[in-house]
Amino acid sequence: MQLFNNTLLKKLVPIKQLQSEHLLKMSEQSQVMELVVGDELIAKEEHRWFVYLIKGKLDLLEANSPAVLLGAEDIRAYHPLFNEAEHKTRIIAHRGCVVARFDKQLFNTFVDDELITNEELETVEMSEVEGNLFNEIMHAFNIGNLKLPSLPDIAVKVKQALNNPDASAEDVALIVTADPAMATRLINAANGPLTRGVDPVDSIQAAIVRLGLQTSKDLITSFAIKQLFNTKSTMLNQRMHELYNTSVDIAAISFALSKQSGMLSPDHMLLAGLLHQIGVIPILSYIEDTGLIITDEAELDNIIKQLRGAVGSMVIRHWELSGDLLAVVEEFENWQRQEEGEIDTCDMIIIAQIYHQLKYHLLEDVPKIEQVPAFKKLYPGKQETDFAQNVFHEAQEEIALIMQILKI
Repeated sequence: MQLFNNTLLKKLVPIKQLQSEHLLKMSEQSQVMELVVGDELIAKEEHRWFVYLIKGKLDLLEANSPAVLLGAEDIRAYHPLFNEAEHKTRIIAHRGCVVARFDKQLFNTFVDDELITNEELETVEMSEVEGNLFNEIMHAFNIGNLKLPSLPDIAVKVKQALNNPDASAEDVALIVTADPAMATRLINAANGPLTRGVDPVDSIQAAIVRLGLQTSKDLITSFAIKQLFNTKSTMLNQRMHELYNTSVDIAAISFALSKQSGMLSPDHMLLAGLLHQIGVIPILSYIEDTGLIITDEAELDNIIKQLRGAVGSMVIRHWELSGDLLAVVEEFENWQRQEEGEIDTCDMIIIAQIYHQLKYHLLEDVPKIEQVPAFKKLYPGKQETDFAQNVFHEAQEEIALIMQILKI
């Protein structure tokens, strides 16, 4: 039984990176299984396979997390159901559920065998040096030797606390109180442009009550991840600094657009903006840890562009963050992205990304924002150039305030 075509195969992470002939062989040697309602698969028993949901729905139960209903049309379904590092994950099938298995050992053999040919170099616009380094980093990524950053400890503790449906503001306050700097930032946020409350709050518990538990969690994560944008390498320090500044700008713009339009959650957009290029951090860390010397900045730019989406999606899954962030890290520069339904998190980040590039006159390959599908979803029927310019102009004060909060 064969339920997937080449289009689907080209979406499955990480096997989509294989050359066409190897991708075909992976497909030919795959196993497709129909599961009946209640059938269960467990990670530790599927360790030799990449397992994907191809059709139907299932419950995904990961350690220390509530069950998630996953459908074959969800972005998360393009990633293996079982994380390499988590052996307790299990799935329970719903009606009409079909999964596919792809052999990991065969995949690694193909990765080892593949050398970037001249034809492929032309396709991805890589030099031979870039191609070799790309393969080296990608191989480290595939065999688990690419070090993924850990979610900061305070963010992990708050996330775990809020997995309890009975969690309270007091529970979160006890965690945050142990970090005076974080407590101060959260109180400042509660008294700032995020809420604009009438009376100022002066305690961490009052701040959390005003912000709400979900907003507090997203803000704590947003504030905490700043520490990840660090490196001991003099060569890479400036690049990491620029990466953080760009992420802050995208976060502030997406927050302001969300608040201004009343679409989506502003605090979640803040987090999405900060994480949209999180895949760059492990790549730069790998270069630092291995002592690789890259003298050509353009080469490094190209390598990062080729790898950041795949690596970023691994970080999001490693941290067990919400599935919408997978689309963000993979498609934030897909200007013509068209997903059915209302505007989503990735759409808003795409709009913020274009505004950021216009703001700094980075105009190469950037379309007119009023012609971008995501913008049309955010402001249907309002595609005049003047309107698009006014949207950004009116958001400037909010953007400046949010950037100030994030850079404290």
